[in-house]
Amino acid sequence: MKSYSPLAVAPPEWIVANCVAQLRQLYDTQTAPFITPFTDYSAGLQRARELEVRLLQLDKEGAELRDENAQLHSRLAAVDLAAAANTAAQLEEARAALTRAERELGSLYRDKANLLEEVVGANTSLTTARSALESSNAQLAQSRAEVSALREQLSALGAALESERATRVAATAELAAAMSARDGALTEAERLRHENVNLLRRLMEMKEGEAGRLNDINRMHEELLEQATRMRQEAELDRQATELIRQRAVAAALSSVAAVGALGQPASAASSVLVAAPQLAALGPAPLAPDAAGGGGATGASSGEWVGAVGAAQPGGVGGLSMPMSLRDVMGMLAGSPSQRGGGGAVGTAGMYGTVLRPPELRMPTRVPLAVVAVAHKGGCNSLAAQFPGHFVASCGADRTVALWDVATISGALGTVGGGGGGGGGSRGGSSGHVGPAISLMGMTAAVNDCAFTCDAAQVVAAGSDRALLVWDATSGRHRHTLTGHTGPVTAVALSPLDCRLAVSVSEDRSFKLWDLSRGFSVRSVPCAKMPLCLALSTDGNTVVTGHLDGSVLLWDVRQCRAGTATPLVEHHDQNQPVVCLAALPSNDSVLMLATRDGSLRLWDFRGATTMRLWRQPGFSLGTCGGTGRPRCHLGISADGRLLAAGAADGSVWVWDLRNAGAGPGAGADPKQLRGGPGGSPVHQDSVVATAFSSDMTALLSADKAGGLAFWQME
Repeated sequence: MKSYSPLAVAPPEWIVANCVAQLRQLYDTQTAPFITPFTDYSAGLQRARELEVRLLQLDKEGAELRDENAQLHSRLAAVDLAAAANTAAQLEEARAALTRAERELGSLYRDKANLLEEVVGANTSLTTARSALESSNAQLAQSRAEVSALREQLSALGAALESERATRVAATAELAAAMSARDGALTEAERLRHENVNLLRRLMEMKEGEAGRLNDINRMHEELLEQATRMRQEAELDRQATELIRQRAVAAALSSVAAVGALGQPASAASSVLVAAPQLAALGPAPLAPDAAGGGGATGASSGEWVGAVGAAQPGGVGGLSMPMSLRDVMGMLAGSPSQRGGGGAVGTAGMYGTVLRPPELRMPTRVPLAVVAVAHKGGCNSLAAQFPGHFVASCGADRTVALWDVATISGALGTVGGGGGGGGGSRGGSSGHVGPAISLMGMTAAVNDCAFTCDAAQVVAAGSDRALLVWDATSGRHRHTLTGHTGPVTAVALSPLDCRLAVSVSEDRSFKLWDLSRGFSVRSVPCAKMPLCLALSTDGNTVVTGHLDGSVLLWDVRQCRAGTATPLVEHHDQNQPVVCLAALPSNDSVLMLATRDGSLRLWDFRGATTMRLWRQPGFSLGTCGGTGRPRCHLGISADGRLLAAGAADGSVWVWDLRNAGAGPGAGADPKQLRGGPGGSPVHQDSVVATAFSSDMTALLSADKAGGLAFWQME
C-alpha cells in the first residue's frame, strides 16, 4: 500500500485563495495605522514649511510695521513745526498704513482658508494612494520588510508633531502680538487726531494774532498818511513864508540902492537897479524893513558890497538881481555873523545878508556840526543813503526802523540860529534845537542793515537781519513790497542807477539776488563760493561787484545773471583784509572806492582790475559795524565824485578831496578831520560807521555805532 505525505500533496485552490485573502486582510489591518500617520506627517511637514515661510513674511511685515511706527513717531515730532496740510498728509499716510495692515491680516485669514482646502485635497490624495496601494500586491513582501522601519519613523513623526504643535503655539503668540501692535497703532492714530485738533486751534489763534498785527499796521499806515498831509501843509506854509521874506528882501535892496545913491555911488550901478525896479515891483507889495536901511558907515559899506554883487549877471535873478529861490536860501542870507557883515571880499560872503554858500565844486563841511541827534536809532546806526535827486537822507539801525531826514528843513531851521561859517570856535546854535526825522518807515522784524533809494527817488529799499527786504514809498511812507527768499540775514542792498526796478541784495547765505521791484519777486539768485560782505553796482548798471570776507573782489555781469549763466567775470585778490565797503564814483562808470578792514582806501578801476590810488592815513582807523566776524561800513561820496567821507573808530569824520589827491599810491592831499566836540573831542560817542552827502551838497551826515547822528553843514 502506497502511503502519501501531507506535504507532498498540493493544497487545493480554495485554501490558497483563503490564505491570500487572510494575508491581504492582515496586511491591510497592520499597514493602515502606519500609512495614515505617515501621510499626516508628510502633510504636517509641508504645512510646517509653509508656516515657516509665512512666519518670515510676518516678521518682515512686523519689521515694516515697526519702521512705519518709528516714522510715525518722527513725523509726530515734526508736527509742531509743520503746517496743517503736512499734518493731514501724515495722518492720511498713517491711516493708509493701518489699512494696509488690516488688508494683510485679511490675507492671513484667506491663507488659513487655503490651507484648510489643501488639507481636504491631501485627504483626497490619501484616498487615491490607498487605492494605488491595493493594486500593488506584488510588493507585499517588501512592505512587510519596511514595517519595522515605518515603526521607527513613527516615533520620529511623533516628536516632529510635538515640535509642530510648539511652532503653532509660537505663531499664535506672534499673531496676538501683531494684533496688539495694531491696537496700539489705532490708539496712536487717535492721539494724532486729537493733536491735529489742537494744532488747528493754535493755528487759528496765530491767524487771529496776525490779523491783529495787520490792523495795527493799517492804523500806522493811516497815521503816516496823516503825517504826509501835515507835511504838505507845512511845505505850503514854508512857501508862503519864503514869498513874504523874498518881498521884504526886495524892499531892503531898494532901500539900500537909495542909500547908495545918497552916498554918491556911480550912476551905472544905481541905474541898473532902478531899471529893474518896475520888474521887482511886479512881485507884489514889499514893506520896507527899517533895520535894513541903516545909516551908519558900516552899513553903507556893506550895502556897497551888495550892490556890487547885484551888478553881475546872475541866473535866476530879475534884471540882473540875484534872488533867493527857497526858504533855506533866504534864511541863510539873513543869518550872517557880525564879523561877516563888516565887509571883506572872501568867497561865499555877501555883506549884510550873511553867508552865501560857495559853489558846489568849492564846498567843504564845517568843523562844528549844525545839529547832533544823540540817539537816532536805539541800538546803533548801520547805514546812510542819500536821495538823488531830492533832499532826504535815509538812516537805518538796530531799532528796526528806517528814518528819512529832511536836510533842507533841518538846514533852513537850524542855520538861522547863531550863524557862523566854517570856523571852529563856539557851538552851533542849531545843535540845541529839536531835530527829528520827517518820516519813520517801520515793518522790519529785526535790525535794518542797509538802505537805499531808487534812481527815481520814489522808493526806499531796506535790507534786514530777518532775511527780508522791504520797499516803501519815499513820499507817503506806504509799504509796497516785502521781498523774501534769502535764508540768512541780508547785509547790503544796491539799486541800479538807470533802472528803478532793479535791486541787488547780498546775504550771509553766500548768495546775491536780483529783484524786480515793480513786481516784488526775485529775478535770479546767484550763489557765491565765499562769504560776501558788501556789493555795488556800476553807474551803467551792467556790472555787480561783490566784496568778500577773505579780501577778494568779484565782478558779475548783470545780463548773464538774468540769463541764469552767472560766473564771475574777474576775481581780484591782492590783499587779505575783509572788504567792508564798495562805493561807485558817479563821475566814472568803471571806478569804485574800496575800503578794507585795516583802514586803507583804494580808488579801484574794476575793468582793468588795477588800483589807481591808495590812501593809508596815519592815525586813521576805519569804523565798522556788524562785529569782528562780518564787518561792514558805508562811505560817503559827493554827487560830483569830488569828496570822500569816511568814519573813524575814534568818533571823528575824515573828508578827502579826491580832486587834489596825488596820482601815486600812498600819496594824496591831507584830509580834513571833523570832531566837533568841545576842546577837540569827537561829537560822536562811538565809532562812526556811515557817512553820506546830501544830493544838493548842503550837508554831510555821519552816523555812529551807538545810534547817534550828526549834521555837518557845507560851506
